[in-house]
Amino acid sequence: MRGSVEQFLEQVARRGSWVGGGSVAALSVALAAALLEKLMADRRGARRIRRARHSCVRLIERDAAMFARVIEATRTGGAGRFQRALQAATEVPCRVFEHAQAIQAACRRAQRAVKPRFQSDLRCAMALALAGAESARTLILTNLAWLNSGAYSKRIRTRLRAAARRHADR
Repeated sequence: MRGSVEQFLEQVARRGSWVGGGSVAALSVALAAALLEKLMADRRGARRIRRARHSCVRLIERDAAMFARVIEATRTGGAGRFQRALQAATEVPCRVFEHAQAIQAACRRAQRAVKPRFQSDLRCAMALALAGAESARTLILTNLAWLNSGAYSKRIRTRLRAAARRHADR
């Protein structure tokens, strides 16, 4: 999805567009990572943040493509095809959520190192990462309700809790 911010916003706003909440969540986390990256003095940490940012940018496009497959599966029938498509589509917000958790943890670690005059950018990065995480989590829970599969739902919920715990102390 290369182009201007305005083009992206037009795609999000257009009725019938598959660019929606998942892409917006990924963009929020990518923006958080970009803000944080410029504030970080630790080069290794900045490289990790850059990789997360690039991954989220790829997830912006992937989300729309995966959701289009879900819609196609609903139209062409076949419960198995629909379930596989929706499970594959759920992977995108799961990855966005995991990146958001990592960015939030990195923001917390950076608080003491970031100069006071740049704390506003750091807080903005944290807010964007929080928004991206909550958006992704909401999409995941919606997909899980749509799938109505107890075993799959349990695996995904365990994955989300593990991501949150993994980055809680950092």
